[in-house]
Amino acid sequence: MHEGDALDLYLDSEWADVLASELVSIALVSADEQHSFYAERDPLPANPAPWVRSVVYPLLERGDAALDDSTLTRRLRDFLAGLPNACIHYDSGHDRALCQYVIDGLDVPEPEGPTPTVSWVRLDGMRSKLERWWRIHPEQQLRRHHALVDAMALRGAARGDVDNLP
Repeated sequence: MHEGDALDLYLDSEWADVLASELVSIALVSADEQHSFYAERDPLPANPAPWVRSVVYPLLERGDAALDDSTLTRRLRDFLAGLPNACIHYDSGHDRALCQYVIDGLDVPEPEGPTPTVSWVRLDGMRSKLERWWRIHPEQQLRRHHALVDAMALRGAARGDVDNLP
């Protein structure tokens, strides 16, 4: 956890390609679970890896969660700007890069919304804690690789919700 008055957020994203450069969805959830953000890119990348097409795409919510690049950037910027001293925790450099890419405006020439100031904390060595989180939350297994569910798993693993479990 981050010390001080920062609001800790836990990040996950899903991407369509093996280079992790084509964002599919992104989620942030606060440590206290009082604040969350979830969005999907619209249109989705047209040629995702077969695994993404068969595992990630079926989990997507679409509807109100599906946002064009301009709206996605503005909503994420507004969300982060509304939180004091946001500190984003992540376990993959790809997640951080994609989140920063959205904050920066994706490929929108002049993105709207306030440019938030955030700090970043990389969470290394989370694999075994995450696997324990998934074991004690079998009801979530069918939604694994949904960005919001994965962000909640990272939150639980990082906060020690699984530390005393086998």
